[in-house]
Amino acid sequence: MHKVLSYLGLGSNEGDRERNLRTAIERLGQTPGIRVLRTSALRESTLVGEGPKQDPFLNGVVEIETTQSAAALLAVCKALEAAAGRALPAKKNHPRPLDLDLLLYGDLRIDTRDLVVPHPELLARVFVLEPLLELGLSEELLRERCAIERPCLLTAQSELSAKCSEWLEGGCLVGLVPTMGALHQGHASLFERARRECDRIVATIFVNPLQFGPKEDLAAYPRDLPGDLRICAAAGVDAVFAPSPGEMYGDGFCSTVAVGREAETMEGALRPGHFQGVATVVARLFALARPHRAYFGQKDAQQVAVIRRLVKDLGFPLRLVECPTVREPDGLAMSSRNVYLDAADRRAAGVISLALRTAQEAFRGGERDRDAIVRAAVAVIAAEPRAQLDYLELRSDGDLLPQPAGAVSGGRLVTAVRFGAARVVRLLDNMPLVENSESSQS
Repeated sequence: MHKVLSYLGLGSNEGDRERNLRTAIERLGQTPGIRVLRTSALRESTLVGEGPKQDPFLNGVVEIETTQSAAALLAVCKALEAAAGRALPAKKNHPRPLDLDLLLYGDLRIDTRDLVVPHPELLARVFVLEPLLELGLSEELLRERCAIERPCLLTAQSELSAKCSEWLEGGCLVGLVPTMGALHQGHASLFERARRECDRIVATIFVNPLQFGPKEDLAAYPRDLPGDLRICAAAGVDAVFAPSPGEMYGDGFCSTVAVGREAETMEGALRPGHFQGVATVVARLFALARPHRAYFGQKDAQQVAVIRRLVKDLGFPLRLVECPTVREPDGLAMSSRNVYLDAADRRAAGVISLALRTAQEAFRGGERDRDAIVRAAVAVIAAEPRAQLDYLELRSDGDLLPQPAGAVSGGRLVTAVRFGAARVVRLLDNMPLVENSESSQS
């Protein structure tokens, strides 16, 4: 059987520390398929990271030769921890009688929910690095083996499918955050939400030509992949999928996804084919990544409604997570297109959120007539000479279907406003009508 040279990190700070470690090494050597080769000297270390006050650790590294798989070796380590009296699952950074970490397993790279090899903290932990150097591994070799880029950049469909398959087969809960790049804090908030809820995150960066009309700003849409990768890295994104249009839509590609009533008015009426392009690319991404959850910002409320319909009607087995709009200090919704605004238009653009808040205040003040609420918001925008209103409507919340004239009990105000002359910048925004102020900015 194939033998693999592996290294295990040892730690204990509860009970008889040295006895705990020596017993674990002895039992490793008694396990079928494992031969203990060498053990480093044991050394003390203090807790790395936050945790309750506790005694110092005794640490070391053991070099083994094994015919067991990495998953089986991990199971052996967990069994030895339990036999030493460690309660599993263990609380992070709490005292423990025994801690065994699989640091290296030959040259293999593993990325699953329960096991990442090489160990992601190997180079940062002196109490691991020094024993490995003592056992004859060079720092150069360790740095080469541990050079795992986060996020990893994927440009081919096959790479995305393979990476997500690895995570899914390894038991990871996968989150997908589709974007067109030119990332900002609004996108970062989606990544951060996904990071809290998922084991692995994929961000997609793709300026989708199918959702741009012939006179729209496809060529000029802002692109900054190096800057986008920095934002993704800071937010803990695991992989970025950034394909070319040719990779995404190969020769002969002719299938599209059309979504019905949610896509028919407002943006759908002003930009024919736009939501067909959105639905097509999102369906492609869902099929390639097979995520458990997909994250979208509520700023593009009609887009969210379209994708919600897509997920429901086509039966994609995922949870759609809708995240609140992130705003600038003056209330302007963050958007990649905001960079196109000149200084005067940027100051004027705050009128959009002011108009929505004005309608919100009228509703809270007792106004219930649909048209009166809309007129209150339209009047604010009309008073700003740099703003040109495309539409401002009060729709049902969720599906964004038209509300009949007369009294309303709530809903969502949805608007698109243009700024600029030589370069027209269209900005979208929306806000729910609610009785209190807690969710009025979403």
